[in-house]
Amino acid sequence: MTAPPRRRKRFRRAIRLSQLELLAAINHAATLGSAAKAAHITQPAASRLLRNLADELGVQLFERTGRTLRPTAAGRTLLQRANAIVADIDRIDKELEAIDRGLAGRISVGSGIAACYVLMPTAVGLLLKEAPRVSVAIREGPMDELVTKLRDGTIDLMVGRLESSVATPDLVIEDLYDPAMTIVCGPRHPLAASRSVDWTDVLAQQWILPEAGTPMRSGIEAMFRRRKRWPKECLVECSSIQSNVALMNQRDLLWVLSEDVARYFEDLNQLKILPLPFTRGPSPFMMAHLQDRTPSPATQKLAEALRQVARQISSKKLSRRRRRPS
Repeated sequence: MTAPPRRRKRFRRAIRLSQLELLAAINHAATLGSAAKAAHITQPAASRLLRNLADELGVQLFERTGRTLRPTAAGRTLLQRANAIVADIDRIDKELEAIDRGLAGRISVGSGIAACYVLMPTAVGLLLKEAPRVSVAIREGPMDELVTKLRDGTIDLMVGRLESSVATPDLVIEDLYDPAMTIVCGPRHPLAASRSVDWTDVLAQQWILPEAGTPMRSGIEAMFRRRKRWPKECLVECSSIQSNVALMNQRDLLWVLSEDVARYFEDLNQLKILPLPFTRGPSPFMMAHLQDRTPSPATQKLAEALRQVARQISSKKLSRRRRRPS
């Protein structure tokens, strides 16, 4: 007669923080030894923590293949969730620390590069004016990397242009505004002082193209296809706004930039927007958070500030369009 199966403990009663931290470390480590080092414990201690957790839960979490641990279905479930749980605990710790320092909350937001020039700084400035005790950390980077940070809990909110490939059901996505594309040059470019420019003029120039695979690259290629012509020369392929602005202040190059960011640099006398009809942008600026993670009150305040700034930008854009036919 076989012994009855041991009754499994509920997860919340079985799990310990040290085990969660180890599981989160395993997600980013090649071996158990390196995961143990990241969790600041020895490898034997790590093996013991995993074995004790499996015993308490009554399920097998890992299978050993040679010197490699391979997660079972139950193990994969824990690994997927461990990062988010540890990140939530860290977030609570940071918010408590912020309150202890006299702040009312802490937000970590991820921003695409273009959103860092007008949208994000204006929204953060508005937030801090209304809620001066909030602490904000801004992480700039490519949108695919920011989606990963959002999912693992490193950031609370992300802002930028989202491609359809990352718009998955686990994200709550909200459109903010849709800036047009403008053609820009440096302030000393031969076309910079022209009051009238046509497509023959600009396509005869040397250009900077955005990196292949980016929304702006898709948008500019569609613009050229509509005119069935390609620029004379495309000397540089780069999506770094700072690098391209510096290049256009050194060489006679043209580039395509979102209207709001182009206005920012034109006001600084670092770029000139050429007098051509504006072209529809490749996609709107959006903000997103995780479906299963309710934003904190401070994050909700930032989201409302982003909406308010987006409405202001759209209103200014419409006002300029009325004065200048496209």
